[in-house]
Amino acid sequence: MARTALTRPAAAAAVLGVAGALFAGPGLAQAAPAQTATAEQAAPGQGLETFQARHGLPATGQVDRRTAAALQDATDTELRATFRTAADLGPEELANARTVIGVGKGAGISEQGQVIALMTAMQESKFVNYLTPVDHDSLGIFQQRPSTGWGTPEQITHVPTSSKSFYGVAPFGSNPGLIQIAGWETMPPGDVCQAVQRSAYPDRYAQWEQFARDLLASESPTVPPIP
Repeated sequence: MARTALTRPAAAAAVLGVAGALFAGPGLAQAAPAQTATAEQAAPGQGLETFQARHGLPATGQVDRRTAAALQDATDTELRATFRTAADLGPEELANARTVIGVGKGAGISEQGQVIALMTAMQESKFVNYLTPVDHDSLGIFQQRPSTGWGTPEQITHVPTSSKSFYGVAPFGSNPGLIQIAGWETMPPGDVCQAVQRSAYPDRYAQWEQFARDLLASESPTVPPIP
């Protein structure tokens, strides 16, 4: 899906970050295969503030227009080093991730399905709710397109509604969501992401599986169902 470059202002908050190796250069790296959990992966990554400082941006921990553009252009290698746990997300982006979990709970979606939704949003947007398209007409945290049947711009940029669309429980839209994918429960999670999204980069979802599982484990206990 295409990426975009504008988000709502986020509430100011500090984000944990640790120093690490610096990554530079434009372009997209090849996706790494899904990895098993290790002590290293469980530790926080470099964090949004460190990412901003590396790119010459104010280290606010908030995703503004310039940070969103930098996230668009960053390599997969840098993004995996930056985002390892929920603590590495900006406050609004973490709130959006919690909404994805809550909608899944409210719709009776299994934890596996919630992991797949979190993987998808992490790859597509890093949970930034893009309000203005840059490439084609993709919007929101799932980078859904009004022109391909995902709903109106207002529906797509409303995180609870776009989450319902991804899960396949929204009362509108012409695209199959998660639960309309036959056999999704036993498919590799990255393949399910691609079956819903139909991305030009089908292999890039799998790299976020462990992040999504850790995110669900840390946040789900305090997230209520969203009907």
